[in-house]
Amino acid sequence: MRLAVWEWRKLFRLPALWVFVGLCLVLNGLLLSSPSAMDRAFFNDTSADAAALGQRVDDTFQVGLNALPDTENRELLRQSVTGLKNTLEGYDTRELTNFYQSLMDGDRLAQSWISWKYELLQDRVDHLARTGAALDLYVGPITHDSHQYLYNTLFRVLFTESVLLGLLCALYLVGYEGLNSTQSLTCASRTGRGLWKTKTMAALVAALGLYALLALLTLWPYLLLWDYGGIWASSVSSQFNYYVDMLYSRPFLTWADFTVGGYFAAMIAAGGGLVAVFTLMGAVAGLLIRHTYGAAIAAAVFCALLLGLSSMLASLGLWSAYLLTTFSPVCLWLSINGWFTELGQIGLIPWQETVGLVLNLLVWGGLVLLALRRFGRKDVA
Repeated sequence: MRLAVWEWRKLFRLPALWVFVGLCLVLNGLLLSSPSAMDRAFFNDTSADAAALGQRVDDTFQVGLNALPDTENRELLRQSVTGLKNTLEGYDTRELTNFYQSLMDGDRLAQSWISWKYELLQDRVDHLARTGAALDLYVGPITHDSHQYLYNTLFRVLFTESVLLGLLCALYLVGYEGLNSTQSLTCASRTGRGLWKTKTMAALVAALGLYALLALLTLWPYLLLWDYGGIWASSVSSQFNYYVDMLYSRPFLTWADFTVGGYFAAMIAAGGGLVAVFTLMGAVAGLLIRHTYGAAIAAAVFCALLLGLSSMLASLGLWSAYLLTTFSPVCLWLSINGWFTELGQIGLIPWQETVGLVLNLLVWGGLVLLALRRFGRKDVA
């Protein structure tokens, strides 16, 4: 533990780290101020009405809404909830199956995988229809825009910043002795060689701690500006919410019964997994490449190659191979705004992001162990 504390001192005394954190918070502050005050006011008014009337849009809700004093926002809300029906009743996922099978025409294996996935999704649709999830208000007509602003913009930026911090932590600590020309002296003993295991663990803990700090300082002000008090228990699969992939819109169909609060918490937890994956990736690069800046370039090139490989396979129509690449960390990052749903073209199996994160943690954790073993045996003179 004492060695880890010394490693954290090295890291947290690095001025560039805190400059980067400060720039991240400035950027996040600008993003928090970007939506219009009118949108935020409508969101907050609707959340307050949901707190008073309930999240489910039924006859009682509509009667109560009509009894409230008239405002421009309430009139728009009344129009949007008038005559609402359970849109998931009778919804057939074969429409999605046909769409993606036509997209993947020529690759029968990929088409069979897609058919299997949407057959499983049909059971979820039927369940959500029975529970009336589509009749939950969420925040009415502003649901999709506010949901995408939070998860496709704010969370994506937050995760990207935290991933970069994770890479910085790993590359700096693993390469610290080399940068200061003390690696040969440190590695002269068995204890010194074992220090790199401590460095890797310290980098992982530091990265998760910085992610928690950024999340707190970004999402806490967000929740002060956007009032979720009346909608935490609303279903995230409300008919006002939807997901778009390949310009094809479909209901926001999740693999579990997520409330707004549950989905928010699950995204934060999954984001921690993504940060851990990239931190381990940085540790592997730093252990295998003795030059810290070279390791940083190698990690960036590797991520670019993963993204390029997926794009190339899709362009060539090799859809089976493409679907396998969607488990890569880069593809998981790309699909942030659809996590815990069927993910469309970028999803091969149910719970793709969860399975992908677990697999990547196992793979990169194993690679770290192999890299540490190699480092413990090689000549660093």
